[in-house]
Amino acid sequence: ALSRHLKERRQQSMTQTEMAEKLRSSQPRIAKAENGDASVSIELLIRAMLATGATPQEIGQVIAQAG
Repeated sequence: ALSRHLKERRQQSMTQTEMAEKLRSSQPRIAKAENGDASVSIELLIRAMLATGATPQEIGQVIAQAG
């Protein structure tokens, strides 16, 4: 659920490359995060969501709805 929301939010404001630079990560890593790859840490997903402007409350709601 976080991956899907991340992709939707990121597409509204920046490219994968821009997000990668902002998070000091790589574009392929952002792509994996958006596609729900199991190798991506929850920390990266949350940092990426915060980078799109999501609040901790919004992130919590996404997680709660997924369960």
